[in-house]
Amino acid sequence: MTNIKDRKRFKLIPEMGGALARNYARQRGTRPQIDLWRKQARELTAGLPEGAKILEVAFGPGYFAVELARLGFSVTGLDVAPTFVEIASEYARAQGVEVSFREGDVAAMPFDDETFDFVVCQAAFKNFVWPVKSLDEMHRVLRPGGTAVVQDMNRDATDGDIVREVASMKLGKLAALATRQTLCQLRRRAYTPVGFSGLVAETAFRTCEISTSGIGLDVRLTRS
Repeated sequence: MTNIKDRKRFKLIPEMGGALARNYARQRGTRPQIDLWRKQARELTAGLPEGAKILEVAFGPGYFAVELARLGFSVTGLDVAPTFVEIASEYARAQGVEVSFREGDVAAMPFDDETFDFVVCQAAFKNFVWPVKSLDEMHRVLRPGGTAVVQDMNRDATDGDIVREVASMKLGKLAALATRQTLCQLRRRAYTPVGFSGLVAETAFRTCEISTSGIGLDVRLTRS
């Protein structure tokens, strides 16, 4: 009998790389977006001790990881796409901020047990081929009492929610149209709150706290 943890959710899709990754980085690097990540970094880390070790999974262009590091935390990023490692490293150097960006798979992380105080994954979990293994790896690298936060799309989000979300990004007309179309496609991969809760029940975390807002799904998991 095949264990559910060994089943793929869907076929592996190629990681974003090359010109596609650099175009994505430009679209996501607008001033309103950077300001939003700066605000999110402060809110998400409220209560974390000074110097806490943070892992961002699937960091993309690295904008959020840099904002976390600006707050004085020790930040490591892990992403399967080598182009994003290059882009994020270049950005951190240009900003004068120290972040360790590494290439690797979330389902088989190259880190020791109980390495991090906090793990965060934004806008990527819906694309993970091995979701249960990925959550179990987050649990493994967390220290006891540590928290993992997964923030992604909510499959229950409406078309109106998507329109409002893209409007808040303050993109140009063509970029806004493309982003709306992309989000509508990505919604098909996303989890509902009930679906994600069922997924967590199969992992070492067992339970989680889930909230929704707009197109977003916010999942909090604690290693007991």
